[in-house]
Amino acid sequence: MAAFEVPDWAVRLRDERKARLWSQKSMAVRLINAADDRTRKSLPSVESVQRYVRGWENGDHRPSDLYASLYCRIFGLTHEALFGEAGKTGQSDQARSSTPTLNDAAGLISWLSSTNTSREALDHLTERSLILADNHTQMPASKALREVTQLHDQAQGLLRSGRQKLHQTRELYKLDADLLAHASVLLGDLNQDRTAMALGRAALMCTQEAATNEAAAWAAMSKTARWQGKYQESAEFARRGFESSSPSPLRAMLASYEARAAGLLGDVHHAREALARAEAAAEALDEPGTGVSVWSFSRPRQALLTISVTTRIGEPDASLRAVAAADAAWQAGLARSPGTWAQIRVGAGIAYLMRGELDGTMNEVTAMLDLAPEFRMATVTRYLDDLAARLRQRKFRNSRDASELLARIEEFNASALLANSQEEA
Repeated sequence: MAAFEVPDWAVRLRDERKARLWSQKSMAVRLINAADDRTRKSLPSVESVQRYVRGWENGDHRPSDLYASLYCRIFGLTHEALFGEAGKTGQSDQARSSTPTLNDAAGLISWLSSTNTSREALDHLTERSLILADNHTQMPASKALREVTQLHDQAQGLLRSGRQKLHQTRELYKLDADLLAHASVLLGDLNQDRTAMALGRAALMCTQEAATNEAAAWAAMSKTARWQGKYQESAEFARRGFESSSPSPLRAMLASYEARAAGLLGDVHHAREALARAEAAAEALDEPGTGVSVWSFSRPRQALLTISVTTRIGEPDASLRAVAAADAAWQAGLARSPGTWAQIRVGAGIAYLMRGELDGTMNEVTAMLDLAPEFRMATVTRYLDDLAARLRQRKFRNSRDASELLARIEEFNASALLANSQEEA
């Protein structure tokens, strides 16, 4: 078999390298440095690129479009000047034999092996996503949303370029599904329900594309639908998520979401049945979770959702038992989420008010009205709106304590709106 002839474009590159006294390793470094910041993060190691350079300079195969563009950037030459017309991807080479050659096979192998990402890059994105999910309740929602959005942009940049292996594409879809679902929850906390629902639906589509678990997407949509007043949809979304998930804290939380939506619909039987499923799912877990993750279902979060149901179906004593369970968990050393703690204090205030004990309401709610502005998210202010509506009932009209508490609630919610508007600006 005749020796493979080194093409002219490879000779030009090799001569240029010799003229500038660049080694293959230094050329690999220059190629990596020539990429923009986002592309650079997805490139393989210097050693891997050095092997590519060796193959290109030996004429074994051509650089891919990405590396060809980096070569052009280094030498300051056009693609045509550096590689010739035949170097362009997709362009026919009339001088080439119709019989497959070693170069054809090498080019195909190179194309099949090429990717715009790496195991390290995927692991890094996944790790960052998990860290943000785990720190969900310990960070202001606006700050967490910015960081989640940055990771989503990186994942989308890789997906849209379409230069990854099939298993990497599936991993990216799964990763982005988790990021979109998390962003949906955060947007709901910031009172941006329409966008939250759109991202929840996008998360669901990503899970279906990756053939992975849909529970987080359904949970995000259920929560958003509830805030939008679409209680039937919220219950249906939660039930679909519950049925599609394996035993996990998220599965228990989905049953609680269903119970809460049913309670808002006034369907007491459905609410109690779903709440019982949530409790059973939580008890079956070996580890209920720390309570700080966006998808955890710790004792305090379980108590919060129990309170939200029992106050709706007229069972204030059950609500106060749930409050006591949450307080006991925190006293035992469980990390306290500022948002969850604040909502439980409001829920306790509502329960006491239902029993006609305004003093108990004052004691519970006054403590949380000093919550830092960055944690005064919509999930807290909406809960306070419920309490405020109850304080405006006729029987409290002449109560000085009720009037003072109403004024403080209005001040709290106004400062929350101001803080969120400043973050958005």
